[in-house]
Amino acid sequence: MNRGGRLESKSASLFRVRFWGVRGSYPTADPNTLATGGNTSCVEVLVGGRRLIFDAGTGIIPLGKALCNGGSLAPTAYVFLSHTHIDHVMGLCFFEPLLTPKARSFIIGPGDGQAALTRSLRHLTHSHLFPVSLDELKGKKEIFSLAGGEVIRFRPGGRRPKIVRGGGTNGIDPSDLLIRTCKSPAHPLNGVMMYRVCYQNKSVVYATDIEQQEGGYPEVIEFARGADLLIHDAQYLHEEYFSRARPRKGWGHSTLEMAVEVAKRAQVKRLALFHHEPTHDDRSMRKIARRARRLFRSSVVAHEGMEITLS
Repeated sequence: MNRGGRLESKSASLFRVRFWGVRGSYPTADPNTLATGGNTSCVEVLVGGRRLIFDAGTGIIPLGKALCNGGSLAPTAYVFLSHTHIDHVMGLCFFEPLLTPKARSFIIGPGDGQAALTRSLRHLTHSHLFPVSLDELKGKKEIFSLAGGEVIRFRPGGRRPKIVRGGGTNGIDPSDLLIRTCKSPAHPLNGVMMYRVCYQNKSVVYATDIEQQEGGYPEVIEFARGADLLIHDAQYLHEEYFSRARPRKGWGHSTLEMAVEVAKRAQVKRLALFHHEPTHDDRSMRKIARRARRLFRSSVVAHEGMEITLS
């Protein structure tokens, strides 16, 4: 990586996804979950010479250490938050670039006003909860709030992303790396932000913490339409979601059948099931993987360390 925080030029054509955390709700250290992994949500996308990070669950902690290489590097990090529920931000205070004086982090996520996301993250580092405030973290940082419908553009050679409100695409060059946003109400209480990374006619959609309705939400299906990879929440089994004793309906998450329905209707090329229920051990996850492949052949259960390259 060079000083500008971009990957070396030989990686400029690379479009690769790596999963650093795949659990939902809370991390797990159960030895029976080691193959799938116990860290909460964090997905790294290497694309167009950039390293983009989606969500800051506990999976961002080992990622941050790898980026800074024991303090010998000061990278530029781009962190996109789906929302600020604790399982998606609990690793942020331990993200090495935020603790490294010469590193720079751009943190981008949902908020109802210009400083809304900053206020939310300051709650995370309130003195009653954490000994160091957000402003005292040594790394340089800029925080941007999104309403949904924006286009985030990276131009070759530039470090700072440009956020275009209202989704306008005038003046966009084919070589630009674009991230489109869409806010969905399908997660309590304040909804969730979805992201679509677009580069050289390839795309990845990150759609976690979505509770689908029957047949899928039309806006989610359209947002994911034709994607090369859809990363979709699939926390619950059908029988858990509709359980008489303890139903999960209304908890803000989908079943694998719901995720598959969206993948089919959106005609995506590949589906990665994500945000796994922490009580599902590796044996359960293998059963889920088989069940998913019967419903949608090009599906995988995401696990820590899994890499998917778009070619």
